[in-house]
Amino acid sequence: MKKRFATSILAIVMAATVFGCGDPSKLTSKKNDTTVSQEQESVADSSNAASAADAASSEEITQEQNTENQNGDSAVTDGDTASASADISVTEEEIVVPEVPTEEVQQPVETTEVEETKEDEEDKYYDIVFIGDSQFDNARGTGSDIPAYTCSLLGKKVKFYNLAIGGTAASLGREMSTDLETFDDSSFIGICYALAGKIKTDFLDQYPAGNELKKVKPKNVDLYIIEYGANDYINGKDLYNSSAGLDPHTYSGALSAGIGELQAISPDADFILCGPSYGYWYNGEGVFIGDSFSVSKGIGTLSEYANTASNLASSMGITYFDSMYASQFDLKNETAEDYLADGLHYNEKGRQIYAAVLAHTIQKLRGKDDSEMPYLEINSFDFWAYKDSLKK
Repeated sequence: MKKRFATSILAIVMAATVFGCGDPSKLTSKKNDTTVSQEQESVADSSNAASAADAASSEEITQEQNTENQNGDSAVTDGDTASASADISVTEEEIVVPEVPTEEVQQPVETTEVEETKEDEEDKYYDIVFIGDSQFDNARGTGSDIPAYTCSLLGKKVKFYNLAIGGTAASLGREMSTDLETFDDSSFIGICYALAGKIKTDFLDQYPAGNELKKVKPKNVDLYIIEYGANDYINGKDLYNSSAGLDPHTYSGALSAGIGELQAISPDADFILCGPSYGYWYNGEGVFIGDSFSVSKGIGTLSEYANTASNLASSMGITYFDSMYASQFDLKNETAEDYLADGLHYNEKGRQIYAAVLAHTIQKLRGKDDSEMPYLEINSFDFWAYKDSLKK
């Protein structure tokens, strides 16, 4: 109740923050049809704004925006505002980043080890590589992580590699060198350099993802699923660099450069870019500060990082997966405690819902399911009943 009351007060007393032209954190692009529910209504927004990829191309994009959730509540009222509340600027010390919670998994899925394809052997599997932060890394090895739940819904002849590392960002630190001879950063751009064979990978051996990475054969990869943003926001990484578009020290620059590396080594692969998810923030005393639409550390709110990812996906022609605006499932202010274990990380039920929508997005991308995904509500969704329905 304290959270909801505080959020309501924030929405009432604060004016919307307006950014200048060219800011890629403005939500200007239309969501792909794989990321919105059939019941959503479209809200036209023809404001011109540069996408996150303008750092590389300087081309402006103007597209219609689909931003209303299934209940008819507007998630974004126009292209200049990410929410009804303006940024609350806080210092780094004021936000407490929760540790990934320990939980007893109730409903794991069975996962089987798939033998590696030999160099001269035809690859008969649909290979998926997950790259991200703790949202994909959480519950790894329990049969309850998002990659495992997702792939359990895709049928046979699918194998996946989980290259996610908790606590990592898409971008590099502001002062970090990009010298490939000494490069040892586990960010998204680092994972991409490692897959491309541009850097030594010994520094990744400390993570489960390091062993997984050695099994990946880029030429066989059919789909990359990428999810970052929360740690870029937490660490105050810049959204973009208008004078150097592929700057890996910025969120959009790192995503652009990293995806470019992956496209070069896996030219036939598809991509799904997942934005950061809606959540809450607390201070060191456990007091609610605000949500993903209101709290800024001086660069922008977390919702602006999601907007940047959405615009980048649109400009690159790849699929975007939204988990910020409740467009596909009902993660929002009223249900956040049902989805999230600590205000940031998904609990088991939350991971199941995320995975169900993501799996459907994958099947549409593969041309295996043209149906519209029902809008999922956490208090009425049963993962196992849904899984059984897919067999009919």
